[in-house]
Amino acid sequence: MSFCRQREKIASRKVYERNLKQHASGLRFNSHWWSVSPLEFTPKVRSYISDPSSLTFRQEDIVRTKPMYSSLLAGRDVDVFLSFCCETSDHRVLQDHLLGSGIQTFESISWGETRVRSVDQRTLKALEESKAVVMLSKREPCSVGFLEELIVILEFQEKGSLKVIPICLTPYPFVDVEEENSQLYPENAPSWRAALTKLSNIATEYPFSRNIKSMFLPDWLREVARDICLQVLSSTSNDLNALVAMDRHMEAVYELLGVSSDVNNNEVQTIGIWCSAGVGKTTLARYIYAKISVNFQTCVFLENVENMKDKILKSEDPTVMTSLDHDIMTKARRKHEKVLLVADGVNNIEQAVWIIEYAKWFAPGSKVALISQNKNLLVDAGVTDVYEVRTLRYDESLQLFSHFAFKQPNPPTDFELLAVHAVHLAGFLPLALRLLGSFLNGKGRQEWEAALLKLKAKQGGNILEVWKLMESPQ
Repeated sequence: MSFCRQREKIASRKVYERNLKQHASGLRFNSHWWSVSPLEFTPKVRSYISDPSSLTFRQEDIVRTKPMYSSLLAGRDVDVFLSFCCETSDHRVLQDHLLGSGIQTFESISWGETRVRSVDQRTLKALEESKAVVMLSKREPCSVGFLEELIVILEFQEKGSLKVIPICLTPYPFVDVEEENSQLYPENAPSWRAALTKLSNIATEYPFSRNIKSMFLPDWLREVARDICLQVLSSTSNDLNALVAMDRHMEAVYELLGVSSDVNNNEVQTIGIWCSAGVGKTTLARYIYAKISVNFQTCVFLENVENMKDKILKSEDPTVMTSLDHDIMTKARRKHEKVLLVADGVNNIEQAVWIIEYAKWFAPGSKVALISQNKNLLVDAGVTDVYEVRTLRYDESLQLFSHFAFKQPNPPTDFELLAVHAVHLAGFLPLALRLLGSFLNGKGRQEWEAALLKLKAKQGGNILEVWKLMESPQ
């Protein structure tokens, strides 16, 4: 076995083992991908996979990011594309900090590739959807896969569709290509050096990209992650401004939180947000997080409260928190920092009570938002300020559907009646409207009529039925 082939096999094995241990973010049932995180429309499937340790996986059954449709379900898929020149202990810490702040990541594994290959379609798709790219570089040889991916990333940046944020863990310009790689691929070496030079130049635009002094501080990666979050959230906030009905929802939630006044700023305030599946409570929670997170010293977005309980409650002492994912909450308590905590997927009273009690140790002015499908659960847990996210009005539903189906605010004249019919079949539910609109985008009238007829036969107004329609053979 050649040296390069042996290196590739070892790298592949490392990826496989780490995926099995930490990153089984999706499971495949009946040839379809299902996310382990609690998607609102898959309660039955979630119950089957709530204990991943009881299942066995094949390598091809592991995915490293959320499935393709999660961008439609939660309104986005990838915020930050993470690319590393080599395997490093720091990248896992950075990713944990980003995920803990509600930033969705796609971690490339190009560092394990030792041959020149075209960048795969899944990576290209993640790059197209990303708000930012983070590059980690150490004073170690760059892999061939990383160098090839870097060229593609910089091409995206030159088109203006991507923001590249380098983090160079060396005080020197990182422009050298390993001699072995230069000898194996002499025709590629010049373009690799040019790409590394561009990356080094971009690093000068960001104070934290090559701040060597800060690298010796214990929380420097947390600070880097925070800077990245602020950039991503500012752009996300602008994108979310176009979301339908957010203004009226936010006006009500702002009043509950007392964001625009000094009301309840001398205490930790907890509110609840509830509605049935698919109406948009998670989207609203993300919108709140993006809008007001800049006003807090520490911000945490918990997507999976059920898993959080398993990770954190390792002992009967609620002050013990051993999960790295939530270490920032522990430090915020110790420093008595003002915290914004948004907890999605609260589905039992024990979770709600535990979060409320834990948050009492945050600094005055902290805000906690519990997101649930059960209003009584929130009230029984002691939450007095509860907001119901009501379904969209007809005009709002049509606008949202048109955005995904036609990429414009209103349907074309020749599709008006079909669009109105589709909105009614989707039951005015944002999630169903996004799914159905994306599915019908680019299709002709006959395909529209056939799809809507099939959905009508299934009684419509059901997110699972819309999903089945999308997955059925055409």
